[in-house]
Amino acid sequence: MKFEQIIARGLELGLEAVEIYASTSESNTIKVDEGNLESYNVKKLFGVSIRGLLNGKMGYVYTETLDDDTMEILLQQLLENVKLISSTEEEFMYASGATYQEVPNLESDYKNYSTAEKVAMLQDLEKKTLAVSPKIVKVGYCQYSETSQKVQIMNSKGLDLSRSYSYTTTIVGPLAAEGDQTAMGFAGDINPFFQEIEKDRIIKEATEAALAQLGAGFVKTGKYPVVFKRDVATELLSAFSSVFTGEAALKKMTILADKVGEKIFGDNITIMDDPFYDDALVKSSFDDEGVPCKTKAVVEKGVFNGLLHSLKTAHYFHVAPTGNGFKMSTAGSISTEPTNLFIKEGNLSKDEIISTVEEGIYITEVNGLHAGLNPISGDFNVQSSGYMIKNGKIDKPITLFVTSGNFFEMMKNIEAIGNDIEKRFVGVASPTLKVKSLAISGK
Repeated sequence: MKFEQIIARGLELGLEAVEIYASTSESNTIKVDEGNLESYNVKKLFGVSIRGLLNGKMGYVYTETLDDDTMEILLQQLLENVKLISSTEEEFMYASGATYQEVPNLESDYKNYSTAEKVAMLQDLEKKTLAVSPKIVKVGYCQYSETSQKVQIMNSKGLDLSRSYSYTTTIVGPLAAEGDQTAMGFAGDINPFFQEIEKDRIIKEATEAALAQLGAGFVKTGKYPVVFKRDVATELLSAFSSVFTGEAALKKMTILADKVGEKIFGDNITIMDDPFYDDALVKSSFDDEGVPCKTKAVVEKGVFNGLLHSLKTAHYFHVAPTGNGFKMSTAGSISTEPTNLFIKEGNLSKDEIISTVEEGIYITEVNGLHAGLNPISGDFNVQSSGYMIKNGKIDKPITLFVTSGNFFEMMKNIEAIGNDIEKRFVGVASPTLKVKSLAISGK
């Protein structure tokens, strides 16, 4: 059954509005181990989510087949689902007529290269990683993957939109050993272009991370100035990103709901949500409800400008939608998510920031982040590893310590912001951050 027929039949059954969200995706993953092809996996998915609106309630059904009999059953089920919904929040479906900023579809060139060439690239990556040092005894992880997705949204209100993207991901994970001590490092590159995969960079980052952990010691418990590596700062921002959403406010899971216009962070903190950001890998002119996306300063020079909204949360809070209604999966319902959320860069390099610390800690890795944080209060306690900083320079590696703090207080005490935001990031990004002081639990 064609999409137009599905929509027409849903209306015949009594639904006030019907919408189809169709996703076609493909991923290919290649792994190499000790110079040999370990695995080659191909995964193709097609799914259709159908939404139906009746009396302000929105029901969902999902299918991977579009034959007439299946669709008739699903549409009947959709109608029944809507009638059973007891939620009091009113839902909406977007109509056509909006103006969208043009965004070129991101198309990778990986289809121009053979599987043999991709395997050879991984073999070369593994070989060069092993050659860095005799202490690199194995490459435990050497993987290349390709991802593509096309999304189409069509509804009974005239909406008919589509977008697509494709890119490659390459990851290397070397194992370093010395005596009875071992350590692993990881680094990756997300790239739309096969020939531009930054092999040398990820070899350097991964081997340095593994080798530096050999002989890691412990840190004395206390309060220290902390410099977060950009990857770790990104993880922290991502973990707390929900506090900026209308959905969290609707669920009473953010303290920011009534703080619009108030100073919540330091003057040097500006957080953008920019669907068109040049350095972001995926750009979008519309969200998964068909609402136009737009660039927003969520926090500007420390002042909170407002929540990110879907159609539902915007209506609840009597504001305009911001183009942030997205699905976490094709079968899922709409939630409120950022597009490309990032802390605006400063003008210092990572090394320049470290040089300002007489004695402190450079955190390069955290574990168990989501288990160790409370998005409502902002408190976090995470197992960490990294390096001591002495006299403005990286000193000995340290491990198995816990970093504790409060996200909202921390963001009032950022003393320096790096100029090193990751290029081609997906979703969330942060440059290197220096925090005035955080509690460190070690020995």
